[in-house]
Amino acid sequence: MESKGIRVSSFDLDRPWGFFLVIDSESSLDVFIDTYYPELKEELSQTSLPLSPKILCVAPNKRLSWQYHHRRSELWKLINGQAGYIKSTNDEQAEIVKMKKNKILILAQGERHRLVGLEKWGIIAEIWSHTDPANPSDESDIVRLQDDFGR
Repeated sequence: MESKGIRVSSFDLDRPWGFFLVIDSESSLDVFIDTYYPELKEELSQTSLPLSPKILCVAPNKRLSWQYHHRRSELWKLINGQAGYIKSTNDEQAEIVKMKKNKILILAQGERHRLVGLEKWGIIAEIWSHTDPANPSDESDIVRLQDDFGR
């Protein structure tokens, strides 16, 4: 599947909180950055760390797990709809912060975080920045501290 020159390499439509699209890094990373992160284009093009773009779609009133990662940091940008987030440097959850459209949220490696659906679907452009090129992050790098779906 391709739109605006951005090629989707895979997708998961069966997440209990919504779904996501994995963007083909080799053919579409530059277009993805130009489209969703133009203000970081120079910085992202100079990194030696692998980058993996995705589109997250979180359903109204659903939450991803309260989680963190050992092998990646993340960039989130709300591109459509409504969503909120919680983030913390420890295991304690704070209040939900409503995301502002087109404002970048940086999540550091190890920082606790959660994406939250509000009244409408939220569409988020996400980039994983892998912190260990020899062992890139994947779905197994999710450390869940709390999960509404018992995972």
